[in-house]
Amino acid sequence: MADEVTHLIFGNLAILIPAIPIVASFIVLFFGKYFDKKAHGNLIALGATGGSFILTLLVSGEIVLRLLLDHAHIEEKIAFTWFHVGDIDLEIGVLLDPLSAVVSLLVALVAFLVVVYSRSYMSHDGSPRYYAEINLFAAAMLTLCFSPNFIQLFIGWELMGVCSYLLIGYFYDKEVVPEGQPHPASAAKKAFLTTKIGDIFLFAGIILLYLETLDVGPTFDFITIRDYLHEGTIQFDPMWSVVIALLIFAGAVGKSAQFPLHVWLPDAMAGPTTVSCLIHSATMVKAGIFLVARSYFVFEHASSEALLVVALIGGITAILSGTIALVQTDIKGVLAFSTISQLGYMTIGLGVGGMAVAVFHIINHGIFKALLFLSAGSVIHGAGTQDIREMGGLRDKMPHTSIVMLIGSLSLAGIGNGFFSKDAIILHALDHASHEPLIYLVWLSSIITAFLTAFYIFRLWFLVFPGQSRKPEHHAHESDSWMTRPLWTLAIVSLVLSGIYLLGNIPVLNFELIPQLNIEHHMAVWLEGVAPHIEKSLIVMTQLSSIIIALCGIGLAYLVYYPRKNATVTFPEDGTFKFEVEEQDSIVGIQQASRSVIRGVKSTFIGRGVQRLLEKGYYIDDLYLGLVHIIYAYFCEAMNWIERNIFDNAVRFVGRIGYELCGFSRWWDDTVIDGLVRLTGRASVALCGLAKATDERVIDQGIIRGSAKGVMKTGGYFRRIQTGVVENYALYTLLGAIIIIIIGLLFAGELPL
Repeated sequence: MADEVTHLIFGNLAILIPAIPIVASFIVLFFGKYFDKKAHGNLIALGATGGSFILTLLVSGEIVLRLLLDHAHIEEKIAFTWFHVGDIDLEIGVLLDPLSAVVSLLVALVAFLVVVYSRSYMSHDGSPRYYAEINLFAAAMLTLCFSPNFIQLFIGWELMGVCSYLLIGYFYDKEVVPEGQPHPASAAKKAFLTTKIGDIFLFAGIILLYLETLDVGPTFDFITIRDYLHEGTIQFDPMWSVVIALLIFAGAVGKSAQFPLHVWLPDAMAGPTTVSCLIHSATMVKAGIFLVARSYFVFEHASSEALLVVALIGGITAILSGTIALVQTDIKGVLAFSTISQLGYMTIGLGVGGMAVAVFHIINHGIFKALLFLSAGSVIHGAGTQDIREMGGLRDKMPHTSIVMLIGSLSLAGIGNGFFSKDAIILHALDHASHEPLIYLVWLSSIITAFLTAFYIFRLWFLVFPGQSRKPEHHAHESDSWMTRPLWTLAIVSLVLSGIYLLGNIPVLNFELIPQLNIEHHMAVWLEGVAPHIEKSLIVMTQLSSIIIALCGIGLAYLVYYPRKNATVTFPEDGTFKFEVEEQDSIVGIQQASRSVIRGVKSTFIGRGVQRLLEKGYYIDDLYLGLVHIIYAYFCEAMNWIERNIFDNAVRFVGRIGYELCGFSRWWDDTVIDGLVRLTGRASVALCGLAKATDERVIDQGIIRGSAKGVMKTGGYFRRIQTGVVENYALYTLLGAIIIIIIGLLFAGELPL
């Protein structure tokens, strides 16, 4: 592979890929009822997802073509600073590389086909809210795919959680649900809360990883952290490296429904089938696998125990869900547990060092599982039931759905495009087992699960399409072109991929007709830098055994469940099944013998116990519910004791203190405050009396009345002087003049004293 970095022609358009459906989600939510009223705004959603898909073809298609033809290293980041916090510039934008390219192609294609399919499937139950949430759901996954850093990835991650909650609970107002199925509102809450457990661990892992970069340049950027690790700029403590890796993986366990947080995914079937298709094939559950693949550099630099835990969890999940799928009677339930099992395969691939083959299986599984879910939706739409025991004979009434679902079933069983990636995971597990003996258990789990997968998916197909209708009153019919065209598109894509893989490398023979189309090899080079070297004998043995195992699973399903010769199939209450055949032949005889053995085993005490165990999902849900009840009971009892012995006593103590404070306050009020008030009152009265006495005796009687009397007396004296005799006035004047002269002489010092 060349070292030069190729500049992408359409790279700048990548930012529009998630932006268009985000904007469209708000447009259809607020204005969808005014446009395309009959389809609830489907045309807006269709235009948005279609435009996003076309842009993805241009951007991601260019990346894939250049990788195939030019063998150039493509890793282009287009980002701008979102905001600045402390020493870090947080960016938002797109990271264009092989991983984002291949996954975004799957997401955009499936989202577009789901919206096309929904125009007919949701014609009666649809609403602008539905299409807004579907667009936002697809946009969240595309945002996650192109995220250049952990923060943007986490935003898309959480946005998907919200959208899944809203879409799973879309029929939240449903009054009656079929027996044994959860209410949509309860299923939505269960999915949200269960995945939130993993989200908390993931967030903690992101923060711890960020803290490791503080000394060399704090960052959340994928490329920067990867380069730090590869260059040795940062060195993980061995313990913390495992902790951080497992915290990130715990987020994937929740989102990708791995044991023990897998319990939410089967209940997610309460939403519309189109939602189930998006969740199971292209968005929600693939996000966890994508997360581990995107941050695989963390796992590579952790000790081997981290990847061993990943592989073991994947092995447990695969076989656990594969066995539960054997007894499911809900068509969507079979596919739900199948998804969990296939996600276990992807997790095994991640755990055994085959990150590329895990991503390879994401693509193949996304195509055939979308095909299977949309086919199941077509069956439900046409047959009017989800119970496969009430179906049968749909092959003639629904020929298109029958064929495309057969193609999807073959792929899931390991005959079509699913063979190449599933076999690659099994091969990597076997090769890795030579370094870690515990991986042999994981490899054995993958082998058994491969057989179970082929068996249960063809059990479903044989009970649904061949034979006679077990509910003639349902009047089954084929779906219209809005639904069958997406089905045929996915079926053709599955077949084309199978053809490409065959041209690239013919299984067992290991002969490359067109080396450029050896996608498995190229995926390893694109994502891991180098293709692993595995002995050819091991490759041949694994491929041959995978084909034989798949055929054995299909063959056993044929012997047990295929209703030949117009057989009438019934399902008694005891959980078994009966086939009444009109015409006998050698194959019918073999089938009857096989069914007798199966019924015999199922009728034994152990058989009934195993049947019940699988029907109850190993009682994991009941265990969680029991734990919750126990915790709730003990918690309530503890809270009751705390309330009686702590809070009540505290309240009483506070009450007594309050009572005493009230008594003191009363005494203080009566004695001090009231005393001061009374003293102030008395002083006021005394002051008032003094003021009154002063007013009456001093001012009124003394000053005012005394002044008046003095004036009157003075006036009387002056009145006596005013005699009217001129001689007296002359005498007074003379006397006054003499007095003035004498006084003047005294002051002048002329007269001695």
